[in-house]
Amino acid sequence: MVIYRPHRGSFKDAMGEAKVFATVEDMKEYVAASWEIDGVRMFEEEDIVIGEESMNDTRNGWKDTRYVCVKRIGSEVYEIPQCIGMCAMEFPEK
Repeated sequence: MVIYRPHRGSFKDAMGEAKVFATVEDMKEYVAASWEIDGVRMFEEEDIVIGEESMNDTRNGWKDTRYVCVKRIGSEVYEIPQCIGMCAMEFPEK
């Protein structure tokens, strides 16, 4: 299982949108679909990369928090993937 939260203006807002998925692939499918504007996806699942380094986020108990980044948004391709959220696989279940 994996939990995802999008990047938002505040931690509280981001955690309010946190979702749990059975697999990383399910999470990527959701994230790509959530960035759809007027029926056009801004990126696809294969554009999403998960950071290799992890950190313990004591605010929410996520023990292996990683960056969720994209290699492109729309037609703009980034040399350095841009962070759009965070995910973890070791987190408290509610």
